Amino acid sequence: MDEILSAGSTEDIIRVHVLFCGPVQGVGFRWNMQSFAEEAGVAGWVKNLPDGATVEAELEGTRIAVAQLIARMDAHYEQFDAWFPSRFEVGSWREVSLQHDTSFTVRR
Repeated sequence: MDEILSAGSTEDIIRVHVLFCGPVQGVGFRWNMQSFAEEAGVAGWVKNLPDGATVEAELEGTRIAVAQLIARMDAHYEQFDAWFPSRFEVGSWREVSLQHDTSFTVRR
């Protein structure tokens, strides 16, 4: 996400609140995000929202790691384009206060 990267130094520790919209529920999105976040050293959480079409997450790590995690999710789900008429997208994101999480969890 270029917007995240352009907002400051790539090594800054940030926390962003992100909404992912589209075909993001029922496709292993949260579990993949947890796995990719752990590999990237990004902490925080992810959960499905009750509308059935949105996943909410808070991601905390270096600015570059957070942006790369979002880009990796996009690249991973790009392979499913043939099955889904629309791709997931980042509905919105904003920086929020650091929580100093040490792990990444899937919330229910």
